Amino acid sequence: MMERRTFYLPPRIIVKRGGFERLGEEAARLGRKALLVTGRNFARRTGLLRRAVDLLSKAGVEAVVFDRVEPEPSVETVEDGRALARREGCDLVIGLGGGSALDVGKAVAGLLPLPGTVREYLYGREIEGPGVPFVAVPTTAGTGAEVTNNSVLIDRERMVKKSIRSPHWVAKVAIVDPLLTLTAPPKVTASAGMDALSHAVEGLVSVAATPVTDALALHATRLIYRNLPRAFKEPGDVEARERVALGSHIAAMGFANSGLGAVHGLAHPVGVVAGAPHGVVCGLLLPVVMEFNLQVAKPKYAKLAQVMGLCSFPETNPEEAAKLAIEAIRRLLAELGLPRRLRELGLERAQLKEIAENTPSSGSLRFNPRPASPEDLLSILEAAF
Repeated sequence: MMERRTFYLPPRIIVKRGGFERLGEEAARLGRKALLVTGRNFARRTGLLRRAVDLLSKAGVEAVVFDRVEPEPSVETVEDGRALARREGCDLVIGLGGGSALDVGKAVAGLLPLPGTVREYLYGREIEGPGVPFVAVPTTAGTGAEVTNNSVLIDRERMVKKSIRSPHWVAKVAIVDPLLTLTAPPKVTASAGMDALSHAVEGLVSVAATPVTDALALHATRLIYRNLPRAFKEPGDVEARERVALGSHIAAMGFANSGLGAVHGLAHPVGVVAGAPHGVVCGLLLPVVMEFNLQVAKPKYAKLAQVMGLCSFPETNPEEAAKLAIEAIRRLLAELGLPRRLRELGLERAQLKEIAENTPSSGSLRFNPRPASPEDLLSILEAAF
């Protein structure tokens, strides 16, 4: 197992219904002028953006709105946000929205005072110190970007999706308010929920997992698996939304410290080529990758089956229990109406080899419990096709 014992979390985490109302007072501790980063439609349409601006204003914090974040954020978007923050003299960045808004906000905050282009940092330029404070306010239950120290961006010039990562990039404050997820459309709830579940499963079997991250992953799986269908079918069910939001948050606390695996290693290049939502791709790949890992991950997959309520452990044979977990995830995808085959995303079989060959071995793949060569990755993609 890989030794990885340092544990990173935001210094201040607020997890409660109505926690959003504390945005102003929390921001006022950190700065006086905030770049408020959000998506193009959701926050404005739901009135959430106006509420955020009002809360900040009442606390004496001026808000500069940057609402140009796309579903799969690009290097150019971060560059535009950074330029606006510099022109306006912002000393604080707030990300309000799904994982895309949080990733853009995190990158703008981290790179605001640094020289060079965003693209240079995407390809390895060293991040030589902290940026300005970052506050994360997720409105979906899935990405866990409020507790991670990386930002996932697309370089549209090269059609590559990569992470910029720094220990300096952990948010100063994360506000997880399940009430903010109530207006998320069912498709977003389903996709984000499968992203969160894949975080829990991959974090559990990562080669860098620890007893602490295992405990987080198992509890997150219990919360997400048992409550996501209800949150999907009954969007106004606050209790189900709250449990899925908490599960997503706990899963992220785990994987931020254990790493992920082949699902996420493949999901980035597949998502770029297919133009599909990240959570949809992760959900589709999850049971296929679990089958690939089965022989080395049986005991932990069996524990998943137990917390999912599928069997008693250790009474059930570990391999049988592990297979129950895999099949249950397939049934969950069907229940949520999500694609279960890559061809449903519009991919052609001829594209699979190039995706496998272009999947970087230095990213999430290095934490997968079973080493995966390009040939193995192609086999996984073909099994998922």
